[in-house]
Amino acid sequence: MTDHSRRNDRLIQQIAYLYHIQGQTQAQIAASVNVSRATVSRLLSEARLRGVVQIRIGPPVDRLPKLEQELKRQFGLAVCVISMDRPQSLQEKANQLGYVAARYLEATLSGGVQLGVAASRTLAAVASALEPGAESQLTVVDLLACPPRVNTDSDERNHVAENIARRLGAAFSPLPANFVYREATVRDKALEMPEVQAGLERARASDVALLGLGSMQRFDGTGSYSPVSPVALAELEGRGAVGHLCGHFFDSRGEEVESELASRIIGIALPELLEIPRRVMVVSGSPKVGSLAAAIKGGFVNELVTDESTARELLAALSR
Repeated sequence: MTDHSRRNDRLIQQIAYLYHIQGQTQAQIAASVNVSRATVSRLLSEARLRGVVQIRIGPPVDRLPKLEQELKRQFGLAVCVISMDRPQSLQEKANQLGYVAARYLEATLSGGVQLGVAASRTLAAVASALEPGAESQLTVVDLLACPPRVNTDSDERNHVAENIARRLGAAFSPLPANFVYREATVRDKALEMPEVQAGLERARASDVALLGLGSMQRFDGTGSYSPVSPVALAELEGRGAVGHLCGHFFDSRGEEVESELASRIIGIALPELLEIPRRVMVVSGSPKVGSLAAAIKGGFVNELVTDESTARELLAALSR
């Protein structure tokens, strides 16, 4: 591929994103990227023909553009996607958020991108909502260690990255180890394994991070036991922790709170997460509003996918 072809492909993707995701007019796009309006129209048509833009018919995704722009402005987010609340059960609400997040990912992942995934309950719903595809240039990697799948009955929360890769028809690169160890010395031994070191290097090189978010109500972790007891959570909360992300706790300023758990886990560290250009967080629920505000303040998220009630609570918390 020539340099001209690469530039043309990048321009097609940029114009398609501005038009279909950010809702800009062709005239606005022409002015911002310094091309003619006719060129914008031609490249949008080419984006459709080449599969950069894919149209699918599915359940209505009612979004709230004005609320998205307000949240984006108030919190300095690069992107904000908000699904409209409807009267429905909690499970249906979770599935709706997963559907909205899946559509957003499908629209913004293309080319030789590497997607890093931090497995969680919320992201399992996103994986299930993805449409089967053939993203041959996309690579999906684990941001948190995950042992190889033993059988098809394995907990799907622990194999989210692998499931996303399979749904999208993308390559998958694992981080093959336990996420949490009972002892730091055993964790350190696992870190010496070449395949673990290589997996961590790939995680740090991700272009996009797909993240859930934990509150101080619980810490599920992975594996057969709870890595943080209620007593330990209460102690961390007493020291200012308001949430956790990738196994690391942080306070209301978005600064990491030291925890002995950090010496027993294998996965990306918070400073390393900040080096990934796109940090997409999918989160909802009142218990996570405080931790979400702190995560935004710490810069751990710059693209947010949430629901209407969570977004409104987040704005209300800002005004208090």
